[in-house]
Amino acid sequence: MPNKTISYFLFTTLVISGLFACKQNLFYESNLEIPEQIWENDKAAVFDFLINDTSEVYNLIISLSYTSDYRNSNLWLFVYTSLGNSQIAGDTLEYTLSDEKGKWIGKEKSDSWHNDFVYKSGVRFPKAGKYTVEIIQGMRNLKLKGIKQVGIKIEKTE
Repeated sequence: MPNKTISYFLFTTLVISGLFACKQNLFYESNLEIPEQIWENDKAAVFDFLINDTSEVYNLIISLSYTSDYRNSNLWLFVYTSLGNSQIAGDTLEYTLSDEKGKWIGKEKSDSWHNDFVYKSGVRFPKAGKYTVEIIQGMRNLKLKGIKQVGIKIEKTE
């Protein structure tokens, strides 16, 4: 019986350590649910985070969840990064959501798909302070049906 207790304890410790190891480089993560799964072009997804250590290097990742109601194979985004009231970067991005045959790309979760797209890697923030990342859909259709969630992850690199 004591061996089972020790084995259970070791197993539990390993599982918890493994979960912690997977998340240890995650600095920030936030996701915004899109109301009624219709992303309007005048409704920005806005994310605020604090940077204290300017010597750290980060990867910025955009997370998207979408359903088969989304009628395009790609998604254009306008992404703006600001420190306080000063914009320090603005980018136009295109991400592919389905292959040439129309098969959705990404991790399938029941009725939707999820993708994490690297937005920028090896980023050093120039100053300490509160940063804002604003993501706006840039498609011709002003109301995109089928976008469930937009998010951002920031990972510390090693």
